[in-house]
Amino acid sequence: MKKKSVFTASAIVAGNGIGSGVMAIPYFVSKTGVAGGVIAFAAAYATSVLLHLMIAQILLNTGETADILSSFNRYLFRGKFKNVLKISFFLIMVVVLETNLAAYISGAAEISSEFVPDIPGRALGAVFYIAAAVVVLFGLRAICISEKITVSIMGAILLAAVIFSVQNFNPSARIGIGIGGGAGIGRLAATFSMIMFSFSAIFAVPQVIECLDHDAEKVRKSVFLGLLMNLIISAVVTFCAVITSKEVTEVAIVGWAEAVGGVIRILGSAFILLAMFTSYWSIGLATTEMISIQTKKTFGLSFVLATVPALLLTFFLPGGFMEYMKIAGGAVAVIISLMVIPAYRICTKGKDNTVMTRAEASEITVAVVFVMYLIMAVGSMISV
Repeated sequence: MKKKSVFTASAIVAGNGIGSGVMAIPYFVSKTGVAGGVIAFAAAYATSVLLHLMIAQILLNTGETADILSSFNRYLFRGKFKNVLKISFFLIMVVVLETNLAAYISGAAEISSEFVPDIPGRALGAVFYIAAAVVVLFGLRAICISEKITVSIMGAILLAAVIFSVQNFNPSARIGIGIGGGAGIGRLAATFSMIMFSFSAIFAVPQVIECLDHDAEKVRKSVFLGLLMNLIISAVVTFCAVITSKEVTEVAIVGWAEAVGGVIRILGSAFILLAMFTSYWSIGLATTEMISIQTKKTFGLSFVLATVPALLLTFFLPGGFMEYMKIAGGAVAVIISLMVIPAYRICTKGKDNTVMTRAEASEITVAVVFVMYLIMAVGSMISV
């Protein structure tokens, strides 16, 4: 595949990370105040960049076109029970990733039904599946092009939303400045956790490396830029929801649309739908390649095994199940993130670090990242 640009690779990171969860961030930030929101965004960006760079270094040191699971198999799963651990973790990953794909299909059907209410939700889900899965079937090249175009369109939609929001600025909108005492620290941890989930693009890293032909410097730039895109998008959505809404709702688009009008509901729904496409593409390809690598099956058969069961799940399981599985997906993201640290230390021992600077790769920095992900796990259990 022809080597792609840093922007294209960055769009893969941004597309994988940004999703419907961005609409939950404004509510959390409204509970922490301006200072808390700034701290949470800055901490989440810095922590996410470091972890994604560690993943990139692990994969580059592995030296082959490997997925994250293959790297864990090589560096972590050892000893008498290594095969049991490999198979168990592989099955867990497949189940969670496929249910995440099912959640995207269900969510897209729900959003689409607002515009075409006469068409059954299952039919809308099937249409989304076909439109999204065909891009995955054509492989990384098609995803690179689609992600770049789609993220650019999402940026244009967001710009239009900003213009409408500024025109409908609500002078009575209020958001606290400080973060308060003990309860405030808990809310800050919860806000940090939600932003971290929205920044997570760990399954995009192998795709970025392949897209950039293992160019460590370009991979580094793509991680920084892709997560920066996520930061800007999330911050802009938060800003718009806060300055317009009489009360920031748990799903920001509800209060935002009530304050600004139907145009925001249309723009917001289009934005979320496109975000579901970008996330589906990246996760769909990651699942397909993981199945192909671990089972030695062809890409075509692995694609079927990765995507068709996800579609069937939307036909036979209730929506509430999908919500629970999205939570489980977030939990697995935390587990994987915590597994990255020991894998990174093992694979870089005695080797040069080509992606991270000396300061970024220091023992202190690695320890801080580990602690921040523990805070993320705790924050995910705190209600605001």
